[in-house]
Amino acid sequence: MKQTILFVTMLLTGALTAQAQDAKQTIRQHYADIKAQIQQMEESEKSGAQYPVPQTFTVVTKQNLPATGYHEETLQMFYREERKTDDQIYADLRLDFATQKYNFAVREYYQEYLYDRQGRIQFIYSLEPDVINNLEYEYRFYFHQGRLIDVLIKQRTLLQGDFKTVYQGKTVPAKYRSEYDSRIASSKSIMTIFKSIDNNQHL
Repeated sequence: MKQTILFVTMLLTGALTAQAQDAKQTIRQHYADIKAQIQQMEESEKSGAQYPVPQTFTVVTKQNLPATGYHEETLQMFYREERKTDDQIYADLRLDFATQKYNFAVREYYQEYLYDRQGRIQFIYSLEPDVINNLEYEYRFYFHQGRLIDVLIKQRTLLQGDFKTVYQGKTVPAKYRSEYDSRIASSKSIMTIFKSIDNNQHL
């Protein structure tokens, strides 16, 4: 009986691992495709071409904050158009990818958010400085159908050398939980901002 249970457990673990690997491959392909589209868009803009029109919303926030001083944040949201019928005048917009750059107290932060066709978060990349400990972290969170399937965390001395893996697994260790929770909250707020702009663009 124990051997049967062990065998079934091994089969399920193998199936879940294969599913996660397939999901990660899909994520990587989606990420590569959107990066190529962004590069093409940027090259088109530099050349002075007016078409195709960049499919992006950009929100820039500038303010002075207590204790940390000047703060500037740039949020770029790249979307795709989908039409249910040929005679649909305004296409439905779907958030595909977002980048967020900002500073706090002379520290620079950068994040990327990739969404699937259903609007669920698919991948998060975050570059975070830890000035107090003179470190810098790279976080990668992979999702399948909205569920976390893999975590990769790298670290290096601030702005020096190559990043080295300090953790890889399917769950988030307590040490890094606050960063994960913060990025999940950001992914949701970005979607809210996108929908707010989209809902008001035809007024």
